[in-house]
Amino acid sequence: MEDRAPDVSPSVQRSFSQTSSSQAAGSRHHEGRGAWVLTAYGISGLALFGILAYFFSDFIAH
Repeated sequence: MEDRAPDVSPSVQRSFSQTSSSQAAGSRHHEGRGAWVLTAYGISGLALFGILAYFFSDFIAH
């Protein structure tokens, strides 16, 4: 069986080529340090909430 990519319309191909050429030109957007810190706090908060919810539900069940 042949491995072929699905047919893509020319407008989609054009948008992909524009995206890749703009990224190759070095105009990529980078997030600042603050966004990464907030992301880390968000993930930590969700993990802490999950742990607290687990212990609370265990306490309620017994």
